[in-house]
Amino acid sequence: MVIQILGDIKFQITLDPSTWIFDDRKITLEDALKAEHDDDSILFSDNTEWNRQIIEGSSKPPTLKSEKKYKNSQLLEETFIIKLDTFLEYTEPERGEDAMITYTHDEGTTILPYNERSTHYAQFSIDGKRMYDDNMIDLVIISDNNIETRLQHVTGISIN
Repeated sequence: MVIQILGDIKFQITLDPSTWIFDDRKITLEDALKAEHDDDSILFSDNTEWNRQIIEGSSKPPTLKSEKKYKNSQLLEETFIIKLDTFLEYTEPERGEDAMITYTHDEGTTILPYNERSTHYAQFSIDGKRMYDDNMIDLVIISDNNIETRLQHVTGISIN
């Protein structure tokens, strides 16, 4: 199954958590809880210099910044999450930063501010296995390197 992001938005997005194991944006839950994250940002003063650095091999293009290579054994053993903010931003809510996100899950519904989306992660695997038989996710809110909230078995997302 897939999760659709619906609501008062310009673009409806369909999320397929079963494909995220192949997505370069995934990270391990352990890495997300670490105090320091690696930052391989490229610093340049103009596009000409940046292009020269890439051609000569002294810098990595920005598309390589997020690519993380995991050994096959890690894919079968680790717990992975993916940040939801990019997907939520693609929807372009009509109310902008004032929008609210409603997550439907096993315990009912939870409404959270859209402007806090950078702390929202979808956990789609645990110990190398998918979370649920129907491919749904847990929403994990990470703040100050700790899991602040966990919403189990999220089946719907709406932005209003």
